[in-house]
Amino acid sequence: MTDLRGPLVTEGDRAAVAADRAAGRAEAAHETKPAVDRVADVDAGGVPARLYTPEGATSALLYVHGGGFVMGDLVTHDGIARRLAVATGMAVLLIDYRLAPEHAWPAAADDTWAAADWLADQGFERLAIAGDSAGATLALGEVLRHPGRYDAQVLVYPFVDPAGRTYDRELAGVDLTLDRCAWFWRLYVQGADASGDEAFHVLDRESLAGLPRTLVQLAELDVLTPTGHVLADLLAGDGVPTEVVVYPRVPHGFWRRTDNDQGERAVADVARFLTAP
Repeated sequence: MTDLRGPLVTEGDRAAVAADRAAGRAEAAHETKPAVDRVADVDAGGVPARLYTPEGATSALLYVHGGGFVMGDLVTHDGIARRLAVATGMAVLLIDYRLAPEHAWPAAADDTWAAADWLADQGFERLAIAGDSAGATLALGEVLRHPGRYDAQVLVYPFVDPAGRTYDRELAGVDLTLDRCAWFWRLYVQGADASGDEAFHVLDRESLAGLPRTLVQLAELDVLTPTGHVLADLLAGDGVPTEVVVYPRVPHGFWRRTDNDQGERAVADVARFLTAP
């Protein structure tokens, strides 16, 4: 079980976060990134963001990046945002929400909500939302807040179980370990009472009925894969049209990377799902 009450953030924690962030940016620097017709940095309701707009886009995708609530930004996730825009033909808004431990819960959730409200006011005909890992938690929280706003949601290896009850405890995680899961939650919550955040308790909700059609994408070699199946079963059981795809031979984090044979397929599946009539 994850102890969300502490201990307080240590200097060792801060050093580890800084190293992780630097590694993520260094990795992103070597990505091949497709061109998008228009790319603009914007102020999305007070939240720094980047809007990728293919020519003729009439729909928009709010993309909430992963990184355990402590990593990720407009540099590390620029490549996947571009690939999503090119594949779907939708405008993609990548948000640079505040990160822990400098900004504990609910800063990231508040920023997601503010940026979502801004995007909803931009005049797009249709909205969808996507998030990977911790970003899926934030995306799901936004959908629960506005269940009628989105036509579809994409949840990639969702990180929605703070207590860790549904993790795969037999798998030796390649990119994400059980200890690292607990560390991320501790740095994000920092002892706060997060009982009012619906996304934290989504697996215990009485009903998920009324949420938009959902694509859940999971990695075979990921400790969060059972969590994704539990969430998908709850959604489907409450009448939400739900599709689950498990990508073989890849770990947590594969989705935004180009160093594996499943990332391109996953983005193509997102495009197929979001552009379906």
